[in-house]
Amino acid sequence: MFKFIVVALFSLLSLASAIVWNAPITSPSSGTKWRAGGTYTVKWKPTVAGMQIPEGVTGSIMLGYLIGNDYNEHLNWNLGSGFALNKGAYTITLPSNLEPRTTYIIVLMGDSGNASKKFTIQSSKS
Repeated sequence: MFKFIVVALFSLLSLASAIVWNAPITSPSSGTKWRAGGTYTVKWKPTVAGMQIPEGVTGSIMLGYLIGNDYNEHLNWNLGSGFALNKGAYTITLPSNLEPRTTYIIVLMGDSGNASKKFTIQSSKS
């Protein structure tokens, strides 16, 4: 019986380490309007396939944009890294010199990347 329990626990631990932590972004979403230079909170679901993202899994947030049907995400800005993915949120500050666009995306990287819906960033306030 002990051997069975040990094997079962090892199997569960192996399964958890094999899961790709690809957390869905909830904010920003389509319709979101941010301003260059502003401070905002990026939010995501801290669960994947019904499992809580474990302690020790860290992430990074990139800002990019899309052009037409091009698959290039133009991930030119690293907005933060090294934060715990299981927290479900991280506060970022946008660069103040961003061009106004309606096709910006946030990409949350863990051991995989997950992009937000396209959203708008307006010029910074003068």
